[in-house]
Amino acid sequence: MSGDVFIALQGRNIHGNKYINDALDNGAEYVITDKNAGSFINENNIFLINDVLLFLLRIANKKRNNFRGKVIGITGSVGKTSVKENLKFLLSFESKVSASIKSYNNYLGVLISLINMDNFSDFAIFEIGTNNFHEIGKLTSIIMPQQVIVTNIFPTHLESLKSTRNIAIEKSDIFNLKYNSEIELLILPNSNSDELFLYDQAKKMKISKILTVGKKTNSNYHIQEINKTNKKNIIIKVNKNKESYKIDFDTDYYHQIHNAIICLSIFEHNNLPLKTFYKKVKSIPKIEGRGLMNEVAIDNKKIFFIDESYNASPVTMKICIDYFYELELQNTQKKYIILGEMNELGKLSKMYHQDVIKQILHYKFENVILCGNLFKSLLKRMKTETDQINCLLDENEIMQFLKKNIHNNDIILIKGSNSTKVNKLANMLNANKE
Repeated sequence: MSGDVFIALQGRNIHGNKYINDALDNGAEYVITDKNAGSFINENNIFLINDVLLFLLRIANKKRNNFRGKVIGITGSVGKTSVKENLKFLLSFESKVSASIKSYNNYLGVLISLINMDNFSDFAIFEIGTNNFHEIGKLTSIIMPQQVIVTNIFPTHLESLKSTRNIAIEKSDIFNLKYNSEIELLILPNSNSDELFLYDQAKKMKISKILTVGKKTNSNYHIQEINKTNKKNIIIKVNKNKESYKIDFDTDYYHQIHNAIICLSIFEHNNLPLKTFYKKVKSIPKIEGRGLMNEVAIDNKKIFFIDESYNASPVTMKICIDYFYELELQNTQKKYIILGEMNELGKLSKMYHQDVIKQILHYKFENVILCGNLFKSLLKRMKTETDQINCLLDENEIMQFLKKNIHNNDIILIKGSNSTKVNKLANMLNANKE
């Protein structure tokens, strides 16, 4: 974009130098590279340095050291981006907020997010992700968040991390004083043994303020009641230190309630007006790829598309299927559920994919499409039970099936890991928004 700095990095197969011309044509003001750019190198706005990543790290460290607002760091197995976007939305009504874009939660994403941070913000919110050991501590030492959120501990990235306890150990580095001595607030879940392990670790670290959020009665924010008042409204009763809160929440996604209570705890800790929270929590926008519903066109037929295509894990897949089963239809509407495979589950991958098939069969969905070779092999073994399930292997096959079978006002839900074919199908549908 005009006025931007283009950083040329080494990719898996191509160096960013290949795109210098495109960057300059699109208005980039400067180019920084660590590889000789040939005929470009004599240009006044192109700089050759020794190590681009080291350069980015130094700039990011300088930005962080100069920042005087509050830094919020978010990690967890799932829900990091949703919590970040919810917080950004709610806090922005009372404060100036910077936040990492999209899911920029790896090493390069964190550096770019810090460099682009507005130093005059009151809050800066960052995701911290991992799919292997020793990554959380490294990123935490760069971001140095004063307020830390762990969303949950669930089975993800098991291919490299092997167990949920290892996931918890890795995530606990976000509040390890070895990496970050700035912590004033730690918000933790407490729904399973691995999450309780986090609490024990935090106590050993002597973190000054630990708040837990969940359905257990000993949670600091105890979600006591969830009452659905109509198709789109939920009233939540939350107890905190014998105080009772009632929150009118405009959503039909139950799992978003936990995210909202995390935001409430941030509001309270920072002495922000709760009336703003209560008023605006009703209108938290859904995020593309994470539950946003769009009207799209398929062969001139208007379809409602629920886009859950950004990623998938065993827990989020189950939540999504439960939600779609509960979704009420109008008149002649039909539901089409399209599920791609879940990546990085290691030795437990077959078991978790079998669980998905069992859940689909339990709910007796009429229109099911599963996509992927693992689903295909599992369905072959279970053939007598799975006549109503279609297994298609790419986005074009699925699109042809939909064109042949779908009708006006039908509802499609797509869920799968980011690298699967269903993600490509979601992009095709989103390209035809009404």
